[in-house]
Amino acid sequence: MYAIPRVKGKARGTLTVDEENVLLTNVYTELEELRKRRFKDITMLKCKGVNRKYCFETPLEHGEHKILKVKYPATMPPLPANLQGNTFEAVFGTQQSMLELFILKQKIKGPCWLTIKNPVRTKDYRRSWCKQEITIANPKDCVCTIDDVNKQSPPLISLTFSTKMTRSTQNTQEIALISCIVQNKINQDGPTKEEKFQSFTLMRKLD
Repeated sequence: MYAIPRVKGKARGTLTVDEENVLLTNVYTELEELRKRRFKDITMLKCKGVNRKYCFETPLEHGEHKILKVKYPATMPPLPANLQGNTFEAVFGTQQSMLELFILKQKIKGPCWLTIKNPVRTKDYRRSWCKQEITIANPKDCVCTIDDVNKQSPPLISLTFSTKMTRSTQNTQEIALISCIVQNKINQDGPTKEEKFQSFTLMRKLD
């Protein structure tokens, strides 16, 4: 997240380095006070001053500004989207999902190969139907390298299905039949060679 210091009496671009540092210190102090008073489930904050460029809809001059970067564990609750204070105008990124942040930070652009370091196989609680599940302790252990980009994409398997409905004795719509077509090797990087599809149909016993 990024907290925008509130500037009073001067234009934001005319501040000296010392004045900017004082503003950032004041923002950190107020955020700590708010955390202890209103957001007690957030047990810690890590902050540092950074330079970032801004060009969005909030009434803030476009260009590069010195703002306060705020971090805390994702297991803790988010801050309100409209949070403001005496020393800061707004806090950006309070409602950003961890998945979105992970994809942006690691520069993952669509389906691709990834290099995963220090994986730990999941044994107790599974979250998907995948044959293998792993966890990593640090998001930086999952990266998309140049070698990953140059690797050929794996073939995909697709299943297309169509259903036929029937009306039951209770006058409700129910599935009577499902027909499926399976394509086992879809090329992600170009046209797919025509191959014989697999097909099957499932029909239920009608009352």
